[in-house]
Amino acid sequence: MRHAIDSLIVSTELDNYSPFMQSIMYKKITLLLFLILPAFSSAQTIIELKPGGSVRAKTIEDYKAEQKMKEREEADSLQYADNLLRAFNALHTDSLAEAERLFEESLRLRPHAPGNYIIRHNLALIDLARGQYIRAEKKLTELIQTVPNYYDARLTRAKTYLQLDRAREAIQDAETLLNTDELKYQSHDYLRQARFVRASARYRLRQYPDARADLRRILEEDPQNLNAAVLEALTLHQLGQTQEALNRLNLLLTRDPKSVDVLLARAELHTSLKQYALARADYDQLIELHPNDPTLRTDRARTLINLGEKSAARRDLDRAIELGLPRGSVQSLYNLTRTK
Repeated sequence: MRHAIDSLIVSTELDNYSPFMQSIMYKKITLLLFLILPAFSSAQTIIELKPGGSVRAKTIEDYKAEQKMKEREEADSLQYADNLLRAFNALHTDSLAEAERLFEESLRLRPHAPGNYIIRHNLALIDLARGQYIRAEKKLTELIQTVPNYYDARLTRAKTYLQLDRAREAIQDAETLLNTDELKYQSHDYLRQARFVRASARYRLRQYPDARADLRRILEEDPQNLNAAVLEALTLHQLGQTQEALNRLNLLLTRDPKSVDVLLARAELHTSLKQYALARADYDQLIELHPNDPTLRTDRARTLINLGEKSAARRDLDRAIELGLPRGSVQSLYNLTRTK
């Protein structure tokens, strides 16, 4: 069931760029613009710090030098603000490279600006979107050490730990959030995300009853939560309630016949039950929805091999390689397609 679980976890990461998160981004812009404009001093005296220095009145040259410094700081602040606006717009259009460049340039312009923790979090999110989980975890850990109460970063790190197969650490971060009194009076969605991370980590650790308890809590608060519903179905299967699991997935598909997460979970459930024809039907639908996904081609090839359709399996494997999958990663499947 690993593929289906990874799909659910990734979908929670993609929420970082959902319309909800985009609205959060613009709130962040407002906060950053509030933080970046420096308050300039208007001192009228100079204190010389060299040996034998003294206090003296400012000269015209002092005022000129100070004015140049102010102008430079103001220019840097304006450029910093412009970079941030363009960076968040780039994220909105999935231009990750451009957003990364603008965020990093902003940090160079004003390395000590008070709002930089938001920029550093977004740089980690970009790494996460690219699948660079180790880089993301390093940035998030450094950020949390600097700003321990920045809960967005801790939630993102918990999700990153799941991608790195560090389930116990994911649970620790999730429980830190769930046990923070301050968050209990804020967004319920925020705590549901933390609870889902813990449920996913418990599933990874085969703590199925505990995972289901978390998922039931989520679904009681949010009955339409698709990720929780799919993971609960997979958990039921692991608890020996396979027919109930299939019933749950079938019901979800009556509501949304093109749900990738549900189709993928059902295909893998059929495969685990050796119901290969049914699994193939689900993979056919998935590939129709996402024809350029090499992993789906590989999954269907494996199913076709089990059905004895070796030529069709080879065609799927060939297509997966055309789509960028390394041949070495599927060579063992190619070997199974050879005719004796």
